[in-house]
Amino acid sequence: MHGTAWRHAAKQHDLAASIAELREIADGRDDILAEAAGLSAGCWYAWPSTHVGYELLAAGMLILAGGSNGKPLDYDELERWTRVGYERGMRSPKGRAVIKVRKCACSAKTENPRCA
Repeated sequence: MHGTAWRHAAKQHDLAASIAELREIADGRDDILAEAAGLSAGCWYAWPSTHVGYELLAAGMLILAGGSNGKPLDYDELERWTRVGYERGMRSPKGRAVIKVRKCACSAKTENPRCA
């Protein structure tokens, strides 16, 4: 999911289509969207002078993809993951922040072709 958001940001794809794809991949898992968005934004804030800003575009798309099933994205969870991303970014060499997010938003019981 994180890679998909980055690809859409870097290639400047249509925003509505990008958000729709991220929402589909997340399959109602707003916790995964909050995690990926928070880590992306937090890492950017650790070293903003060394990044173009795709991290923030990707984070914004992930945030906008959240809020499924009639409930809003958990902004407390987003804030927590943003702090984690910032702390990880500060511990890494300048401009080389590594973002580790869960590989897939689907449960192990589903057969999602995007998870292969």
